[in-house]
Amino acid sequence: MTIIGIRIGVDGGGSKTEIVSLDPTGRVLRLLRKPASNYHVVGREEAVLHIIEGIREAWQQLETVEGIGITLAGIDTPEDWSIMANGLKQGLNALVQDTGTTLHGVTVVLENDVYGALMSVQGVFSGNVLVAGTGAIALGVNPEGEAIRVGGWGHIIGDQGAGYSIGRKALAAMVASFDGYGPKSLLETKIAAHLGLKEVRGILDWLYLKKRLNIEFAALVPVVVETAQMGDNISKQILDESGRALGYLTMALLRKTQGLEIGLVGGMKHSWEWLEPSFMNTIQEEYPDLRILKPKYPPSVGSAHLSKVLQVRHIEL
Repeated sequence: MTIIGIRIGVDGGGSKTEIVSLDPTGRVLRLLRKPASNYHVVGREEAVLHIIEGIREAWQQLETVEGIGITLAGIDTPEDWSIMANGLKQGLNALVQDTGTTLHGVTVVLENDVYGALMSVQGVFSGNVLVAGTGAIALGVNPEGEAIRVGGWGHIIGDQGAGYSIGRKALAAMVASFDGYGPKSLLETKIAAHLGLKEVRGILDWLYLKKRLNIEFAALVPVVVETAQMGDNISKQILDESGRALGYLTMALLRKTQGLEIGLVGGMKHSWEWLEPSFMNTIQEEYPDLRILKPKYPPSVGSAHLSKVLQVRHIEL
């Protein structure tokens, strides 16, 4: 029996790509994982290959597909969108030729991965979401149905409160403790041990002999949490500052969307108990009744639901 209304969702980042197919009730028919698809990390050719391979496998044994929602990290500028949209258009057309399937009438959406995160909260194009992982970005929908984005400016001028920022501050605190121009901190020894450094000065080789990815800085967050649990005041201060920064980002969004609730998505939710006090203290004077929501769905399912939405960017095949 042919199932009508199948949707495929793709959520891609710098470490992995997750692909799902959903039946009309939202039930997951297939879940797949492929390598990274952030083209800034792996290049456009590899990113497109991983996405198309996933769509090909998700489409197997399905006679019809109604929509494909693709949300990717690294789709931040119109140029980013065009680069990936053109690559995906070529890849999807090649898929049609190889498999004999048809894309006639299939809606294909391409957006930044924050859109999949928004849809993961409640499965509808409304509300607000804070995505705090390696970087930080917030997205919401205002009363007119328009998408409003705040943050997502990258680690050089933005991403305050997120994993990269915490990791960079921890490294700065480590060397300040070592040299003595800053307070003594357990981060001095704990980070050195975590990175396998023989001495603190070895951080120079770690930093500069190889191009380090932002995610490698963010991977230091558990070390900061560990030292905070051990009573290290500098680590507590770093986490406190992070919570406040995320609070300011959230307030900036809520003022524009007039929202009173926000979903929380991303790796920083695992450290939320350390961020929540300063986050809530920052936000409660202006939004005392703010509700923090746990997402109902994974982002890839949110991406599939995004293929139903008109107010987003579509790839014309």
